[in-house]
Amino acid sequence: MAEIDPILQELKEIIEKKSVRTVFQPIISMKTGEILGYEALSRGPKGSPLESPLELFAAAEKYHMLFALERVCREKALMNAGNIKNGYKIFININPYVIYDPEFKGGVTRSLMESLNFGQKDVVIELTERASIQDFKGFRSALEHYTEQGYKIAIDDTGAGYSGLQSIVSITYNYIKIDRSLIENIDKDPVKQALLDAFIKFAKRIESMVIAEGIETLEEMETLIDLGVDYGQGYIIARPSENFTYEFPIVEYIHRKNNRKKHYSSDPTIRQIAQRGIVVSPDTLTSVVAKMFEKNDSLNAIAVLEGVKPIGLVMREKLYSRLGTQFGYAVFMGRPIKLVMDKSPLIVETDCPLSEVSQKAMERNLANIYDCIIVTKNGDYFGIVTIRNLLDKFTKLQIEQAKNLNPLTNLPGSPVIEKQITDRLEAKEIFSVLYIDIDNFKPYNDRYGYKKGDEVIKFTADVLKKVVNEQGGEEDFIGHIGGDDFVIVTSPEKDELISKNIIERFDSGILEFYSEEDKKKGYIITKDRQGYLTQKPLSSISIAIVSNKNRRLENHLQISEIAAELKEYAKNQQGSTFVKDKRKDCHI
Repeated sequence: MAEIDPILQELKEIIEKKSVRTVFQPIISMKTGEILGYEALSRGPKGSPLESPLELFAAAEKYHMLFALERVCREKALMNAGNIKNGYKIFININPYVIYDPEFKGGVTRSLMESLNFGQKDVVIELTERASIQDFKGFRSALEHYTEQGYKIAIDDTGAGYSGLQSIVSITYNYIKIDRSLIENIDKDPVKQALLDAFIKFAKRIESMVIAEGIETLEEMETLIDLGVDYGQGYIIARPSENFTYEFPIVEYIHRKNNRKKHYSSDPTIRQIAQRGIVVSPDTLTSVVAKMFEKNDSLNAIAVLEGVKPIGLVMREKLYSRLGTQFGYAVFMGRPIKLVMDKSPLIVETDCPLSEVSQKAMERNLANIYDCIIVTKNGDYFGIVTIRNLLDKFTKLQIEQAKNLNPLTNLPGSPVIEKQITDRLEAKEIFSVLYIDIDNFKPYNDRYGYKKGDEVIKFTADVLKKVVNEQGGEEDFIGHIGGDDFVIVTSPEKDELISKNIIERFDSGILEFYSEEDKKKGYIITKDRQGYLTQKPLSSISIAIVSNKNRRLENHLQISEIAAELKEYAKNQQGSTFVKDKRKDCHI
C-alpha cells in the first residue's frame, strides 16, 4: 500500500478545515503618512511544516491545489478584515490564472463581501507574478470583468517576476508594487534609483500609483521619498500582524521629511490659486448638470463629490460632445452624472508645489491635458484649478524667480539666501552654513581680465553644484552672494565632507585657468592698489562653517558676522582650507 505524502495530507487538511491564518501589513502614503490600506498575507497553522507562505504555496502548486488554497486564503482574508475601519483598502493576493476560475468569476467573493459590508471599491486584486502570463490580450479581457465591478488592480513583484515590463505595458493597473529586490539598498545604488525613477514616471503617464515593498531602513525610506514614490510598505513601517494597527512611529519622520522639502521650497503651492467652484453629487441627473453649464457661460468644469470626497470631474466640452452623439442625449440626459463623468481626474493636495502640479498636468494623456485639476485638503474637496490659471501663475513665478538668480551662475542671490537661513532658524532646524570665498581672485581678474574671471566664477559654481549633488542631501541649498562669494546650507553631519570635496575639486581644476608660465612659477605678478608690481599666490578657496548644532544663532546677520571672522582666519592660512566654528553658546 502506497504511503501517503505527509505534506499532501497536511495541505488537504489545511484546505478542508480552512485553517489558514491571515496577517495584515499596512501600506501608507510616502507624502502624508496616511494609510491607504492593508495587504492580506496568508500563513499556515502555527507549528505546521506549511506555516511559511513559501512552503504553503509551493506545496499547493506541486499538488495542483493552488485554486483551492487561494480560495480559502481569500475567504479568510475578507472574513478577518471585517472589523477594519471604513475607507481603507484590502489588498488580496491572487495568482493571475485564478481570474479564470469559474467559481471566482461566478461571484462567490462578491457575495462574501456583501455579507461583510465590503464594497468592490474597498478591495484591490493584487496579481502576483509567480506565474508567467502568456496571453495578455485574453488576460486583459478577463480582468475587465472585475474592473467594471469597481475592483482596483495591482501588479505585485514588479522588477522580479516572470512577466516583467511586458505585463505593466500590456495591462492597465491602478497600483504598481515594486519588489523588495529593487528597494533593498536603493540609497547606495544609482542604477536602482534610475530604474525606479523610470517606473515612477511611467506610472504617472498611465495614471497608476507606485508602492515600494519591503522598506527596511531609514536610508531606503529617505531615498524613496526623494524619488517621489507614492506609497510604502515594509518592516520600517510595521510588520505583518493579525490585528490592525493604525499608528506608526515612522509617520512622524515622513511628515518631517516632506515638510522640510515644502518649507524650503520657494515654489508656491496650488492652494493659492484654487477656487471653490461648483460641485454636484454622483446621483445628480445629467440634465441638471447640462443646465448648469447652459446658465453660466464661464463655467468650464464641475467636480463630483461623494460626501466631501471628490470622485469625478465633468468638463463642459466633453459633456456636450458625449450628449451630441447619435444616442447620447436620449441615453444620458435622464440618468446620473456618474455615468458620464471622468472617474480618474487629476487630484492634488493643497500643499503641492505649482511646479509639481504643472508637471503632472502636462504628463497626462493628450485627451485630458486641458482638463481642470481638483484640489483636496487631507483628502477632502478644497477647490478646482483651470489649466489657464495654473500656467499663468507658473509663468509669473518663473519670471519672479529669474529676477533673484545671479545671471552668471544661475544660482539664487542674497534675498533668497537670507530667506533660506531665516526659515530654517524659525523652524528650529539644526543646520550648517558654508561661506565660500575664492582667495586672490582680484589679482587673477586684474592679470587675466574679467572674462577669464567670469569663467573661474562659473567653474567654482559648477564645483559646488557637483559636490552638493553627490555628497549633500535633498534639502541642501546653494546660493551666490555675488562676485566670488558663495553660500551652501547643509546638515552638520555633512558640512566637513562637503568642504573637503570642494577643496579637492577646486584645487585640481583651478590650474587650468592659468598660463603654463604662471603655473610653473606658482604665482602671478600684478599691480597693487598703489601701482607697484607684486607677487600673488595662485587662487585657492577658503570656507567658513557656522552651525547652530552646539550654539544658539539668532539671525542671518549674526551668522554672517561669525563667518566673516572665520573667513579672515582661513584666508591667512596657506592654500585652500576650511575652518569650522566649534564654540558653544559663548560671546564671540
